[in-house]
Amino acid sequence: MKKILLLCILLISQFTFAQDDSKSDLEKLLGKAQEVLSNVELPDLKKNKDYFVLLTSDPMSNPSAAMMSINTASEALKQGHNVVYFAAGDGVQIVMKDIIRNLHTVTSHGGNTNNLSKMAEKLLTEFSENGGIIHVSEGSFLTYGVNQENSDELLIGINDINWSYPKQLIEVSSNADIVFSY
Repeated sequence: MKKILLLCILLISQFTFAQDDSKSDLEKLLGKAQEVLSNVELPDLKKNKDYFVLLTSDPMSNPSAAMMSINTASEALKQGHNVVYFAAGDGVQIVMKDIIRNLHTVTSHGGNTNNLSKMAEKLLTEFSENGGIIHVSEGSFLTYGVNQENSDELLIGINDINWSYPKQLIEVSSNADIVFSY
């Protein structure tokens, strides 16, 4: 970006203060500009990004935040990005069977049927099966009586849950290109 800025300043100064408007000077200037621009690295906008999606909201109090976090993580993964979904605070409840399967009871989204709950569980399960990485706050889960020993009976079927603490939250989020927080 600095090179582009310098090039613009150079071009403006050449056009503004030039004593001789000959074609050869202009050609030399354009040649210099092409040389500078050929060395400028532009970001690859289609490159895969590292996404970090954080849910701390209570899914039963803010079901829209819970659904947006799941949809965002799922869509980013479908588009080929690397995605980490991190549930912490009250957000850890989203992977609890009793919560995600009753999400439809606290919102009219989904036409007052259990379709919303089924979709949320399906998306989160598929996310974990298709390479999405899921972290949950182990400390936050203790508030709800969930631990690694009883997690199979209380949580939905997710592949490879990473039981984490604030240390991992900071490490993982600081490596992301894009962060969403719900």
